[in-house]
Amino acid sequence: MGFGEHLRHWRERREVSLSGLAQATHYSKGYLSRVERRQRSPDRLLAEIADDALGADGQLIDAWVNEFEVEPMLRRNAGGGPTKRRTFLKSASTALVAGGLVEADPYNHAVARLRDALVPDIPVEVPGMSLPLFSRAVTKARRDFTAARYAGLADDLAGLVPVARTACDPAGHALAAQVYHLAARTLIKLSAPPYAWVAAHQAEQSAVASGDLCAIADARRDLVSLFHRAADYGKARDLAARAADTLRPELPGAGPAAWGAYGALMSTGAIAAARLEDRASALSMLEEAEVAASRAPKLVLSAGHVVTYRIGVSIILGDAGTAIDHARRIAPDEIPTVERRAGYYTGVAEAYTLWGKTDRAVRALLIAEKIAPAEVRRSNARRVIEDLLHRDPHANLSGLRALARRASVTL
Repeated sequence: MGFGEHLRHWRERREVSLSGLAQATHYSKGYLSRVERRQRSPDRLLAEIADDALGADGQLIDAWVNEFEVEPMLRRNAGGGPTKRRTFLKSASTALVAGGLVEADPYNHAVARLRDALVPDIPVEVPGMSLPLFSRAVTKARRDFTAARYAGLADDLAGLVPVARTACDPAGHALAAQVYHLAARTLIKLSAPPYAWVAAHQAEQSAVASGDLCAIADARRDLVSLFHRAADYGKARDLAARAADTLRPELPGAGPAAWGAYGALMSTGAIAAARLEDRASALSMLEEAEVAASRAPKLVLSAGHVVTYRIGVSIILGDAGTAIDHARRIAPDEIPTVERRAGYYTGVAEAYTLWGKTDRAVRALLIAEKIAPAEVRRSNARRVIEDLLHRDPHANLSGLRALARRASVTL
């Protein structure tokens, strides 16, 4: 019996419809149907998520390994079982990196290109680009960010930064501020905060030169994020509060994009306030963020976006149950961007870990990985994976060790 038959067997045994399994795994109903009929070869991630969702106790993973893991040394039943398999994988990976056959971090090149664009070693000849073409390129970059395509985005931004440097009027400065803002956010996502500071500083300068409320709010949010990552939570909270005092009077006449940027700024400030155990400020900022979300474009800031920050604040304040209650307020599909939807599942995983429901935590992380693999390589997700490994040193949790390897977490 192949994997497809095993999947159907466990689905019917648990009385789960194809639609129900699709909702639980975030694979389409059509894809799952083709897998069950052996018309499509599934990836291992499906085996791991479905095994947990259906309570198959590793049997679906075993079925996938037996059918699709063709190398004898990698089979579970090849002399020494899982231990030999882990030893082989670890030693092979070490040898490849040491021998220079693969990069230790696939994002290094993208980060280096963007860094060199922000601080060039030599004067760079700037390609000509009209304002409409520049605007379309920035719009595409924003779409790539919300889709969590960070490595390719870093390369594209490296080409846009020299153009941003030539801005000479308010419209050009506003677009330049967006480029630098996206560069800062992308470098944060790629774990390169020193270079993100450079981008954030340039975003602030361009935003002020433009006079654009949205650009100013975005630039201040970048600085709040970076102070937070530097563990200077007081500076982060106070900067968010001062920015709010400055921007709030201008909001009534502002456009939807400015409301979205303001709400994102407040959400980020709320996380910093929570770190200081300043519950009142954190909740007040989240309330402002929810008001802003009602006036903002959904792709910029939706109610679902704000819920992910409410989950984060509750976790920081030590209330995992409240975090899960917030998560249940919305359907994940209501969160319109891939980047924030993956953040939602990472937050859910952290809450379930604190709550001691480790099986659900692993499942949430696996779904986050399916949605946006780059997000699971970030520090928050890696910290949750490390915590789960610590709670279960034998890593009996379905798919956890394989997930740790993919996220480059030391086993």
